[in-house]
Amino acid sequence: MEYHMQYNPQDPINAEKKAFMGQGYIDKAVLKKKKNYLILLSVSAICIFVCSAFYFTRPAKRDGSFTYQITDKVDDDYIINYLLKSKNGKKFIASKVQELISTYDQKDNNSPSLHGSTYKRFAKRDKCTGNKCSVSPYRKNADEVEIVSQANIVNPLIDTKFLMTNLETEYGKEYKTADEMQQRYQSFVENLAKIKAHNSKENVLYRKGMNRFGDLSFEEFKKKYLTLKSLDFKADGTKSPRVSNYDDIIHKYKPKDGTFDYVKHDWRELNAVTRVKDQQNCGACWAFSTVGVVESQYAIRKKELVALSEQEMVDCSFKNHGCDGGFIPNAFDDLIDFGGVCKEKDYPYVDLIPELCDINKCKNKYTITTYVEIPQVRFKEAIKFLGPISVSINANDDFAYYEGGLFDGSCGFFPNHAVILVGYGMEEIYDAMTRKNEKRYYYWLKNSWGEKWGEKGYMKIQTDEFGLMKTCSLGEQAYIALIDEV
Repeated sequence: MEYHMQYNPQDPINAEKKAFMGQGYIDKAVLKKKKNYLILLSVSAICIFVCSAFYFTRPAKRDGSFTYQITDKVDDDYIINYLLKSKNGKKFIASKVQELISTYDQKDNNSPSLHGSTYKRFAKRDKCTGNKCSVSPYRKNADEVEIVSQANIVNPLIDTKFLMTNLETEYGKEYKTADEMQQRYQSFVENLAKIKAHNSKENVLYRKGMNRFGDLSFEEFKKKYLTLKSLDFKADGTKSPRVSNYDDIIHKYKPKDGTFDYVKHDWRELNAVTRVKDQQNCGACWAFSTVGVVESQYAIRKKELVALSEQEMVDCSFKNHGCDGGFIPNAFDDLIDFGGVCKEKDYPYVDLIPELCDINKCKNKYTITTYVEIPQVRFKEAIKFLGPISVSINANDDFAYYEGGLFDGSCGFFPNHAVILVGYGMEEIYDAMTRKNEKRYYYWLKNSWGEKWGEKGYMKIQTDEFGLMKTCSLGEQAYIALIDEV
């Protein structure tokens, strides 16, 4: 049976027909739109599934090394996947996740806010009484200081990326296995926590900061960098015949009136100190300390500021132990024996690369005639009239992460590192306890850990007006080399 309907546009359409036709048109459009959405969602879900499967099943690097290059994509997922391949890595992640959960639970119970005061960066910390304000000396001229609470200093997983990108790229570090990466990361977290805890204290005189030693435990750091040996000749009471008497030497160089300024003297301002150098991975602080003193003597006596070769000392000082440590007086003895050292450009520094001694590598040698041991109570006098001093010090982890200010840390009694005293000074610092400005005296100490350590490679270390106070057993060994005939 067939039905035929003729429609004339001129015919009137009643209201019921209009409603029926409009409703059918709307339902059909809605269904079509829903169908398009369903297709789009299905395609998107398939794409996401395929991309996820490709991402999590992509092949890993064959050598499994944790080396970071600028062109590599190293993110948290990449690092965690590698850790999951190691049994210890799995335990490490599980422990850190548990630690993180416990931390957040504790924060929820004890703190009204998740963030709140946990990370207050560059908050003002000036204490004012009357017209005077107390500011930590290492930010004395700044309006703001960084304050970080001891609790919740590090998010264990988020800072992994910082560890990889900062320590590896800036300092050229490599981690070959997941276990090594885990060990370095744990040391980094512990060291960063100590740094933050120190900097958050009130009225501290010096500031600590993260540097290239951050992924080492202190035992590893001490074994690698704190290699100065104790003096052999003190055991049997004998000294080298090359050592001159201090009174004889100072009588030659000190004016007859004998007066001098105990407040300030800085050989850097007199163009008598070479640039800060970096011993890198070689435990040769003894070589940098002794060669630096010789450089200053040529600048003071001969008006020739020249960089000399620490590498020649490392290679040719047979009384010492190269990158495994040495003695300050033995270095001066050997320097005299093999006729001096070359310029640095003629005998460049190579860090840990093995080399044989080549005393004929240059024609122009820089040598010394004698050296003198400095009495403990006459350091400022010796600096003023003789020049920078090669000294020993006991360095600890506070010393290792020094970033600026007046160092007054507590250290041990036995020397383990060699540096150079290049001057001394004084500054007034407001003391919140006495509510007045106090004079603080210090020595300028030149280190051999590069310009990124301390105040561009230097430290202000606390002493008193006459230089008798010795922070960290400073100067138990103290010598100056001389180039003039005595």
